[in-house]
Amino acid sequence: MLSRSQFESASKAFSRRHPQWSWGDGHRPGYGYLMRTTTHFQKSPNLAQDAISFPEPQVEEDDLATAQPAGPAVIVQEYIVYSASFGVPAFYFTIHNTNGTPLSLAGILQTTFFKSELPSGSEATTFALTVPSTSFPLLSQGDHPTLGTPCWYFHPCESDKAVREFLSEIEQSDWSEETRLVRWLELWIMIVGSVLNL
Repeated sequence: MLSRSQFESASKAFSRRHPQWSWGDGHRPGYGYLMRTTTHFQKSPNLAQDAISFPEPQVEEDDLATAQPAGPAVIVQEYIVYSASFGVPAFYFTIHNTNGTPLSLAGILQTTFFKSELPSGSEATTFALTVPSTSFPLLSQGDHPTLGTPCWYFHPCESDKAVREFLSEIEQSDWSEETRLVRWLELWIMIVGSVLNL
């Protein structure tokens, strides 16, 4: 778990190392967040079988920049915010067509923002995506905790445990506090990135 001040320190150090992300101070002191804007594409209809399950061609990461888009572009506003309830970061996003129209959940799941097939038995409604045997929806709608704007977000309940498992394998005794916090955040992003093209 991270405190709010640890999250802020890690996020600011992370944004210095990864300039595609920037730190936003928010409306109140201590309620900042990481943010960036990315472009993804709608998958062509022959690639998307349905709103839940779809095949994804295997593409090397270096090839993503040269790959031909599958369909029209979509704009994704990505945010990493602090979840006071769980003491970890939470990933929030909005996704729109280039004309500003927000995508439905079915439309979101048929974009290149999602990179892997969802587990069998996943259920989608207009406002949430639930994975079998979980207490909370994987993906839900909610207001951005700092901006107060409607967003989609991934539920952060199991992320601390997953990050601690990875961190225990790689942590080195000579790491500074900042290095440990940034590595924690990078591992968290890697875990979220197992589902999304971040």
